[in-house]
Amino acid sequence: MINLQACSILDLNNQVAPTYSVAFESIKGALLGYPEKKISKELIENIPYASLVMKIGKGSSGLLILESLKGDETIWVSADQVVILLKEGRIVRTLGLNNNLISLKRINQSFKNLISSKESITDYYSYYSYDDPPLSNLKVHVYIEKIGMRDVYILGEQKNLLLIHETISNKEIRWQATNKYWVDPKDYYVWKSVQTVSPKLPKFSYEITKKPANL
Repeated sequence: MINLQACSILDLNNQVAPTYSVAFESIKGALLGYPEKKISKELIENIPYASLVMKIGKGSSGLLILESLKGDETIWVSADQVVILLKEGRIVRTLGLNNNLISLKRINQSFKNLISSKESITDYYSYYSYDDPPLSNLKVHVYIEKIGMRDVYILGEQKNLLLIHETISNKEIRWQATNKYWVDPKDYYVWKSVQTVSPKLPKFSYEITKKPANL
């Protein structure tokens, strides 16, 4: 098996490039919407790309594959052109959904700084922007709390991870949610997360099933 870690499948218009349709055809049964019980360790190992399992709201779980990696940003894509951009495990942009998150402005603080620095900032504001309906720079209060170490099982493999809660709120629209991140304290990688990125979208839950080689 060729262990490709990313598959460049987006053209300039953020659509799936026709030249990569064969790659999607070969694994489309495992992508977004595939029955959760059929996503096995063997299936993941046989797909030659980094991958994650994602569930949106009460929908069924499915795989997204890594389209590209640049620094601490990763782009994940499904066969039906749902695109999720993660920056250090945090969803910072979406494509292909209703009320897409198009921008997230926040302080420049990594999970490494949050976990290891005594001067980490745990109370601040972020600004969210959306496309439909258009909304720019929704001011959201953020409060972060380190909960403690937790055992997490991903495809049967146990990981001891630090659970971090991130409570976001805006009193004017009566929106509040708690995002959760399970972070490896050794390399600060986010293996699992539950996030709310919009008052008009359900929760996003994901687990990394095959980590990109360069992270």
